[in-house]
Amino acid sequence: MYKSSAGLLAGLALAGATAMAWAGQVSHDGMAMQAPASGKITTAEGVWTFGATANATGDYPVLLNGSAANGGLAVSLQVTNGNLYAFARSGGHYWIRFNRAWVDIGGAAPVEGTFASKVIVTPNRTKTPDDAPADRVIATIKVTMSRSGAPFTGRLVSSNPLFTFRGMNVVLARSLARKDDGIHNLRITALQ
Repeated sequence: MYKSSAGLLAGLALAGATAMAWAGQVSHDGMAMQAPASGKITTAEGVWTFGATANATGDYPVLLNGSAANGGLAVSLQVTNGNLYAFARSGGHYWIRFNRAWVDIGGAAPVEGTFASKVIVTPNRTKTPDDAPADRVIATIKVTMSRSGAPFTGRLVSSNPLFTFRGMNVVLARSLARKDDGIHNLRITALQ
């Protein structure tokens, strides 16, 4: 399952996808490399390779632009859905490269396919009266899919119990009261 998120009242945030190439062309989906290969994978951060010597568990240093400083240890690298993944034999987990850091995503291999790549909230900031009733529409959601023109058929999830969804609208889950005065942030996750 791949997810994309956006923030309501706090602006817009997107799931990480590789953008521009660092010094050439970004490696395409399906590109994979097993250690101790001499190949390379290129992302917006730079060129990824493996070090020459494995550790005791059989994982190799993952080098970014020839340096182990940001790399970690793994036995394979792959590009799936525009993201770089590493598999570490020692823990049996996959790691995704996100915001210049490695994030553990567990033992399930990444799956290529259609996924929610962008969530747009309109308006992304709004003012609502203190006494607004439950089901009041606060904003409308548009989900862009990784395969152009593919419909979003998944579900939306709210990080704040004050908000829920009716179709592609963000609505109040309950009536507001004076105690609700102030700014309420919300992260919307599109699950496909």
